[in-house]
Amino acid sequence: MITIKQATVSDVAVLRDIGIQTYTEHFSAIWSPAGMDGFLDKDFSPESLQDTLERPSAHCWLLALDEQARAVGFAKVNWNREVPGSDKAGAELQKIYFLKSAAGNGYGQQLLDHVHQLARTHLQPLLWLEVLKTNESAQRFYQRYGFERLAEIPFSTDITAIPMVVMSHRLDR
Repeated sequence: MITIKQATVSDVAVLRDIGIQTYTEHFSAIWSPAGMDGFLDKDFSPESLQDTLERPSAHCWLLALDEQARAVGFAKVNWNREVPGSDKAGAELQKIYFLKSAAGNGYGQQLLDHVHQLARTHLQPLLWLEVLKTNESAQRFYQRYGFERLAEIPFSTDITAIPMVVMSHRLDR
């Protein structure tokens, strides 16, 4: 069981640490070391994190804490975002990552359930996300939850191009 808390500006260091660690664990193979460093410095810079944390009407960061109150994962949701290649908008689940050591405990389902409830509370008509086309296990996880594939969009790192699959799930009100 995890505890989920909405992150605040006081959590910048924790978000930065867990973001860098999880992203590196999961995606280091698709970046060069310099490319990964550049991406992480931009995406998880204290300034970038603080900027989004100070705008809760546009973004929501969630921390997943284990029984010892250690951060084991996180999510970032952006409200009222247009779905690529569509005229629809809703809550974008931009990031949801867990430490590899925390895998297999049902934490992903717990955090996704929490995001789903938050999106409904924010009156979002749908929840959508992008996932690497090569990440078939994540796609199956989201499909079990009711997400449907909508489209593919391009994505590139400094060393490779891998399409992203856009998936969405209508939210009942």
